[in-house]
Amino acid sequence: MNLREQLFQIFQATVTSTDVATRVHDVLPARPPRALSASIIAMGKAAPAMAAGALERWGPYIDKALIVTADGVPCGLTDPRIELLRAPHPLPDARSVAAAIRAIDVAREAPGLVLALVSGGASSLVAVPIDGISLEEKREIITGMMGSGATIQELNTVRRHISKVKGGGLTRAAAPTHTLAYLVSDVIDGAPEDVGSGPTVPDPTTAAQARAILLHHARRFRRVPMKETLKPGDPEASLQKVRTILAPEDLARIAADLLMKHGYGVRTLRAASVEVQRMASEYRALAHGLTPGEAVVRAAEPLVAMGGVKPGRGGRAGHLAAILAHTLPADVAFLSGASDGVDGASGTAGAIVDAEFCAKIDEGTCDDAIRRFDTARLHEEAATALPGGPTGLNLADLHVLVRAR
Repeated sequence: MNLREQLFQIFQATVTSTDVATRVHDVLPARPPRALSASIIAMGKAAPAMAAGALERWGPYIDKALIVTADGVPCGLTDPRIELLRAPHPLPDARSVAAAIRAIDVAREAPGLVLALVSGGASSLVAVPIDGISLEEKREIITGMMGSGATIQELNTVRRHISKVKGGGLTRAAAPTHTLAYLVSDVIDGAPEDVGSGPTVPDPTTAAQARAILLHHARRFRRVPMKETLKPGDPEASLQKVRTILAPEDLARIAADLLMKHGYGVRTLRAASVEVQRMASEYRALAHGLTPGEAVVRAAEPLVAMGGVKPGRGGRAGHLAAILAHTLPADVAFLSGASDGVDGASGTAGAIVDAEFCAKIDEGTCDDAIRRFDTARLHEEAATALPGGPTGLNLADLHVLVRAR
């Protein structure tokens, strides 16, 4: 088995062994606190798995379960109390608005505790703009900020202040009912308000800060209306509790454990979200310093600024792999995989590159595709693409550099 085949197995095993349902089941108390019943509002790419764990643990106490997840994410739950809605990612549409309105209604009508289960992707899946902003304007704001290289924290700060449901909107809707939230975070160094743009948690940022971010990343929208979010000192804030139960660092830890079981020496780097060329330069230096049988693992989210270029078919994981490919030593392979199975518009989950990629794709062709943000076809031609498709997980990207033994 060559390095690329080993890395493919490691990636698959990392994703499948991250058991979100069991994690939710095990962190829940024996019964809903302070209430005789609970209403589940699960939103995000891991929503079906999170809801499954909660239903297994609190089955007799659940009144209803609203699940909002992305198109294509598997959901085999058949409980009659479940209402399943789907919406797109990364840009909201009318289904996202309907899902947000439904989530607010469920929170308002809950006879007991509101159990909010929030995972990556929820910002797009559950989205209703405040009055004065159209859905199309919101989509344009998000698109502009993504293309400018804004961090997810910056993007979600703006989202919270132009949304009815984010920034504690669900907690406000549920009051005086208590809200208990469990988070599966896809945000590097993220605070609770960053996950799904914080639909249940107090928000320490302000509308003024959000407007300053717009001035930098999407200036033409600098005068759009904004709301003030739920703040830590507001009365409703005392009605909520929140806990993060999985984060990107867990993805790296699981992958590192699997690599060690395969006999590799492993160094785990701190999770990072930095500009893609800077990240490639770091990995290039690390690759040349690896000893035989050594691996470097990281959970990461490279930032890609497109500078007004209309992108082709690709994603950040495959883009980074293409940048790095021709600079790797001959006996080093690099995995760049999206844990949610969806690497942008590539139709893949990312890529694993090594010397075989360089033998099939010349450097000039690769550089041209990188400039056009159109790298998916390169990985398909070189057979270095990771098979894509929603995994029901979302813990950022997994990066692994490994040198042959």
